[in-house]
Amino acid sequence: MKRFMKWVAIVLVVMVVAVAGYSWYSGQSLLPGRATPGQMQTQAPGAQTDTVTATVEIRPAESVIGRVSAAGHIALSSRRYVVLEGSGLVTHVNYYVGDTVEVGDALIILDTTDLERALRRAELTVEASKNSLAQLAEEPDANEIARAEAELIAAQENLKTVEAGPTQREVDAARATLSSAWARYNELTAPMSEAQRTQLEAQRRSAEITMRETQREYDKIRWQGDAGMSSQAAELQRATIEYERINAEFELSAAGADQSEIQSALASAQDAQKQLDDLLAKPTDAELASAAAQVAGAQATLDALKKGASVLEVQSVQIQLEQALVDLEEAHANLQKAQVIAPSSGVVIQLDAQVGQRLAAGEVVAVLANPQELELPVQVAEVDIDEIRIGQAAEITIDALLGRPFQGEVARIAPVSSDTSGVVNYQVTIRLTDDDLAGVRPDMTAVAEFIDSAASGGWLVPTSSLRQENGETVVAVVRNGQTLDVGVTPGAVQGEWTVVQSLALQSGDQVVGGVASYVDQDNAFGFGGPGSRGPRPPGSGN
Repeated sequence: MKRFMKWVAIVLVVMVVAVAGYSWYSGQSLLPGRATPGQMQTQAPGAQTDTVTATVEIRPAESVIGRVSAAGHIALSSRRYVVLEGSGLVTHVNYYVGDTVEVGDALIILDTTDLERALRRAELTVEASKNSLAQLAEEPDANEIARAEAELIAAQENLKTVEAGPTQREVDAARATLSSAWARYNELTAPMSEAQRTQLEAQRRSAEITMRETQREYDKIRWQGDAGMSSQAAELQRATIEYERINAEFELSAAGADQSEIQSALASAQDAQKQLDDLLAKPTDAELASAAAQVAGAQATLDALKKGASVLEVQSVQIQLEQALVDLEEAHANLQKAQVIAPSSGVVIQLDAQVGQRLAAGEVVAVLANPQELELPVQVAEVDIDEIRIGQAAEITIDALLGRPFQGEVARIAPVSSDTSGVVNYQVTIRLTDDDLAGVRPDMTAVAEFIDSAASGGWLVPTSSLRQENGETVVAVVRNGQTLDVGVTPGAVQGEWTVVQSLALQSGDQVVGGVASYVDQDNAFGFGGPGSRGPRPPGSGN
């Protein structure tokens, strides 16, 4: 009997142990998750029970989800083109490619010789206009009035003279000139009379006899050495000249007048006739009108002097002065354009000017850029473009500067895709935001990893760990062996996981809950579920 009771006791103990083991195992399998070694915790001292619970370590959400990466090359954010506003010859080039310039620095200087002359002419025109305006404002000068009165009197006297017509003396003189002109013409055209021929022939024979007698007297002393200085020689010379003159006159009279002389005499006679006719026709209507106009003009000048400048005259001179001032301003502006000024600070990345080169207005002579204002254009696949937003943060890794990450934000998203060989991408431009960009140069290869703002600063916790307490969402956090409720703000749900925001959560915290898969299982974060996306390899772009 005692042996039977002993075996019964042993069986009961075994059964109790078996039931207890089964109960413990079943309780573990029915929990929401599975704890990793070292994750088994108990409630804090003072709790009503010491029930064993499963915990899961939280992870930063941005390190696991919401990441899209793409590669590209660093580029300058902006280029400032310097356009020549004036034309001219380059005399100075003060900066070259690679030089740093400040806003207002003179990059290029053109020849200013012609521009300075134009400026001086404009200044003189302004001074002349000012003087004219000042003269209009002055009181009339007594001498000017006296001169104007004298001119008026002279014009009036001239009108009287014109109205009176020619005097008898003028008519007589014109008739005498006409008579003399016709007499000369008649003399040239009339043939030589017999009496004139006989008279001229007698004069020629008398002159010839005289010349021969003086020749005989000279021949008598011709043998003497000084015969050429004698009175006989002088008498012979005079007689010879006189004979030649009378003989030439006889020849001309016998030949008659030259045709050109006759025509000249006729023209003179006709001119004299016209002058007489015009004189007798005076005064003409035109002469009377001209004389009357002179009187009216002289009277108007005198009246204007006495009255002073009119409003219209003053306005006209003022307009001239305004035009001169505009021309002067333009001349100053043109002179300033001879200096090509840097419109902004930066580095010269292009220069198209040489000393001695003639440039035309409108040419791009330089390009400036700020090497600290950089951007990274990348191509993002169509399946990822919806995850990118203006202002979204991005981490940038530059191949040439490994180990030195840079920060940026999305500045532009192209509204139209660039379809290359059937692959649809959209260009996204990221502006680098670091204060220190030393060593970063345009065209360097870089990879950008876009950060989802919804995951930024958040934590991934098991969805099963969330519960409501007094209208607030909380999770049970096991920290330093103690379990405490921490309020959280739930966000996007990623399968078994939920992104939450809470300043009270810390790296390394364990929360009560469970999931079917864990970090480092199969993929980077095995929360699974349709549409889930893990981190992308650098430069993948999709």
